[in-house]
Amino acid sequence: MNTPGIVYIVHHIDTEGPLWENIEELFDRIKVIFGIDIAPTYENLEKLQKGQIDFPLSIKQEIAMVVDPHTIGFKRNWGMIEEMLYRIMNPSFRNKISDSFGGGWIYNWHVMDHVGFGPDNPRHRDMGHHNIFDFYTYIIKNTNSIQDRLHWHFHPIPFYKQANIMATSYDNSISALHQILCRRLIDKNWFPVVNRAGFHAERADSNLFLEQWIPFDPSNLAVEDSEQPKHQKDQTNGRFADWRGAPTDWSIYHPSLYDWRLKGNANRFIARILNMKARHRNISVEEIEKAFVKASNGENVYLGITNHDWREMAIEIDGFREMLQIVVSRFPEVKFQFAETVDAFRKVIGYTTEETENNKLTLNVSLVNDTINVETLQGEIFGPQPYLAFKTKNGDYFHDNFDSQISRQSFSYVFDEYTIPLRNIESIAVASNDKYGNTFIKRIQLQE
Repeated sequence: MNTPGIVYIVHHIDTEGPLWENIEELFDRIKVIFGIDIAPTYENLEKLQKGQIDFPLSIKQEIAMVVDPHTIGFKRNWGMIEEMLYRIMNPSFRNKISDSFGGGWIYNWHVMDHVGFGPDNPRHRDMGHHNIFDFYTYIIKNTNSIQDRLHWHFHPIPFYKQANIMATSYDNSISALHQILCRRLIDKNWFPVVNRAGFHAERADSNLFLEQWIPFDPSNLAVEDSEQPKHQKDQTNGRFADWRGAPTDWSIYHPSLYDWRLKGNANRFIARILNMKARHRNISVEEIEKAFVKASNGENVYLGITNHDWREMAIEIDGFREMLQIVVSRFPEVKFQFAETVDAFRKVIGYTTEETENNKLTLNVSLVNDTINVETLQGEIFGPQPYLAFKTKNGDYFHDNFDSQISRQSFSYVFDEYTIPLRNIESIAVASNDKYGNTFIKRIQLQE
């Protein structure tokens, strides 16, 4: 008889700051999602919520999810978010339910920067580098939430740069993407190890980009065909959240280089997650039970759940905990643990603490004359090269490729007339993860 595995419950938050929406914006969104044009009035909103407008039942149900008072109950300013965070990060809330090891709730905050967008910002997002990152750094420190971690989240930028429009192209967003990475690395000594896909969407370009730098990717939002949204136009034919064909059994997998949804020989690991009280692809008792059945057969299981910081998270967490207790009562032999994502990936993959520490990536980074040299001393980099960022004395940030001396072992980069002369450089940073989720960062501050 198999010894049961452990279900690691990992809560991922797309951490985007305040979100505001007036009645006109809401009905514009309904029109985009369903192709239905209704006068934007509070009377019509109430009718939609009560199912009193004459649509087929299945459409009524999906519309009701979109306009549910909780779903549209956005945190409109930082004060509202801060009040929520002090409640849900308090030990009294975290420990309402303990896991099988006596642990409380853990948050994985996937922080984005709203940059690269134009002036069209109808939902009043907080624009600028580090604004959200600094806020959550402060909150974690002030609440002594040492069990929580900051991770990566990025929204690709649409053609007309509207901050309220979804997009999927990393190629069209590459300048903003590297600006965020460079500034996080140089200004905050931080480099991402875990990705949460913006708008739940990956494509060929983001698949290849992530494969260069980030080993862990909890973004698989695959559901059975019967659970796919039927009437939400922005979700049909793989428009967004396209995980058709990806595993739905809570397994993690290496993706194909040519199709992120299929198992293949790429290096990073993708894990499955489901939404919490959103308009599609929600966690359920049946899905939680599926994870516990898998664990009862002897496997460790990554059970990912996700939501946003601009909705009332306490309601969503409590709703999940109610479902969890139902399943736990059915599987008393299966243990579960609230987890930080890197730790959960390691446990499910099977990396031991000894293996992770003994092979921890160490690089030697040196600046000799006008050349920065990088040599691997221990472990192995994830991807083809480390990440290089530098800041000029004029305050500009840049990323560039290394010259590879020995494949995945040693690298160099020359600051001269073909790049930027070293005399114009203020600081340089080199970063890389390894496959275990260890991160190496080296910053060099040049003398005036």
